[in-house]
Amino acid sequence: MTRVINLLYVNLGLALLQAALTFVFYGSLVAYQAHGSAAAYSVFENTTWIRPVAVSLVSLIYVGIARKLRSGSRATYIRVVVISVIGSLGLAWAISLGQFPVWMEILMGAQALVLVGLFISAMQPSVRAQIGKKAAA
Repeated sequence: MTRVINLLYVNLGLALLQAALTFVFYGSLVAYQAHGSAAAYSVFENTTWIRPVAVSLVSLIYVGIARKLRSGSRATYIRVVVISVIGSLGLAWAISLGQFPVWMEILMGAQALVLVGLFISAMQPSVRAQIGKKAAA
């Protein structure tokens, strides 16, 4: 279980790093995405904030997820498995779009690999055995 929780925090750290770098390099990131188009610049100027703000808000939830996972919550375990699958697929899709500079794609790739590792770790029998099943009523 410790490995799963550590991977959750590594994923969170990479996401927060990416969010911070998005804020720091906001202007150059928007310009990269717009490829010189004024109309596209306006669109990306408004939408580039979505990911770092969402990541920052979700980071508050991660602490609760780790705590509930330690206590053996089955619902939280399922949530972690879903996060790992959807997150890694979403990051792979975002990378495939080619809308981000290389440094951001590298961070996204690292995060996707961590999420795949999280899924593999969460599916280990030793971890699954620690998750409580609700008894039939």
